[in-house]
Order: sequence, then structure tokens, then C-alpha cells
Amino acid sequence: MHILEAGILDPSEIYFLLPSHFALNTLYCLQHIGVFHCDSRYVVTHPYWESILVLFIDEGELEVSYDGALFTAQKNDVVVIDCRHEHSYHAWDGLQFHYFHFTGPQSEAYAHLLHELNHGALLHDANSTVLDNIFQNLLRLAQSQLNAQNEHRISVYLHMALCELTETCYSIPAVANESIDRAIRFMQEHITEAVSLDEIAAHVGLSKFHFNRQFKQHIGMTPHQYFINMRVQYAKRLLLTTHESIEAVAELCGFDNTSNFIRLFKQRAGMTPTAFRKIPF
Repeated sequence: MHILEAGILDPSEIYFLLPSHFALNTLYCLQHIGVFHCDSRYVVTHPYWESILVLFIDEGELEVSYDGALFTAQKNDVVVIDCRHEHSYHAWDGLQFHYFHFTGPQSEAYAHLLHELNHGALLHDANSTVLDNIFQNLLRLAQSQLNAQNEHRISVYLHMALCELTETCYSIPAVANESIDRAIRFMQEHITEAVSLDEIAAHVGLSKFHFNRQFKQHIGMTPHQYFINMRVQYAKRLLLTTHESIEAVAELCGFDNTSNFIRLFKQRAGMTPTAFRKIPF
């Protein structure tokens, strides 16, 4: 395939797609996708673009400057770039990578989530057989150029890729997994009590700061948020299976007062405890 950019070598390939108006407003949309073989002449500085770029490094190294940070991506690394932010990258000889640009509702939010979970745009050793299969399916659909027929399936594959990357971020090392499991069991055993973060951290033998950071990194929310959600779920069960008053349910779920219970319940359930109790299940 003839490519004009310096540093892109045969047998590189690239495909562009033009999503429909429906897809642009409703689906995840593939803008372009490719497989590149590069030498050190390949240097890219992108202008502002409403797009998310996902790069998968197959061989070699790619030096990336993104949002004030400089790093090098290597084999099996994945780089997620929100092209609304300043970025550039250049290849070292022998670089091979595959990539796709996409957009769509909440694509920016997904990129932000991945950056937050990884403390940056570089996901170390995050490529997988699942992601490679997803990419090959996207590439096949792009090659067919039947955009209108394929865009719904393309959206599904893009969402699958985001799901896989997010689950990779949530993978828990054995030591952290043991601490988090013990903390969750402790919460379950004390769900009727107003247990503090200090008490939970002390139970697993960690400082409050380290425990809070570790829990959020691997679960996606703070221990406090997780414990409240657990207690709200318990409150739902009590509301549907007992005749206890709202005040009694609040107390049984470890809330310090009824007003606080009602407020937190409504935040998470979208309705008051009284309204929830009236729903016919």
C-alpha cells in the first residue's frame, strides 16, 4: 500500500471510514484503523481532534509526548490518547504497531477513566489475545467498506475493546487482592454498624491512605463509596422483605441518622426508600 508519510514502510495498511449521522450521534464510531511498520523517520504531531487514539505496540519502541508527560511504549504496551490534548510521537527503527481512532458518546469519558486507573496514557503489557481478536474483526469490517451495514457491529467491537482494557486495569495483584478481599468480608460482617475507614484499614493491616488508594485503584471506587453501596443494597432487601420502618431500616444498615440514609439511598437508587418500597416486583 502506498503511503505518503515519511517513515511508514511496506506492508503497512490504513483504512478510513465515514460514519452515518445516526452512528455519530448514537454509536462508537471507527474513524480510521491501520497496521504500521515504521523506521525512525516516522514522527507525528497531531492538532486538536475530537477523537480517541488507541495504539498497540507489536515490536520496537514508540516515544510518546502526551499532555506534559514523556514516555516510551514497548512491545505489548497499549497507549490511549485523547486527541483533544497536545500530543506527539516518534518511532525508533523496527517499530510495528496497530491502532484505531474512534469517537462517540462517552468516548472521552472512557479515555479519562483509563488514564485515571493507570495514572497516565501508557498501559503496560496490556495487549492480549482478546484485544487482538477484536482488532482483527474491526480491521476486517473496515476492509469491507460496507460502512452503513457494519457500523453497529463496529460499535460493539469498540465497546468490547474498551471493556477489555478497563478490566485489564482492574486486575489485582495477589497481595492487593488478599487485602481487598479481607476488607470486603469485614464490611459484610459489619454491615449493620457505622464502621470507619480507619477501622477497615486497621483490620487489613494498612495505613488509611495506602488502603484507600489501593482499593480505589483496583475496585474503581473508594472503600467508603463501596461500603455505602453495600449498605444501600442491604437496605433494599430489608425494604422489600420486612415491615420495618424507614427509621429502623436506616439503623439496621448502620446509618447514623434517617435523613442521611434517605439522602444516600436516593443518590444511588434514584428514589426515596418509601418510593422504592412501593414498587411491585
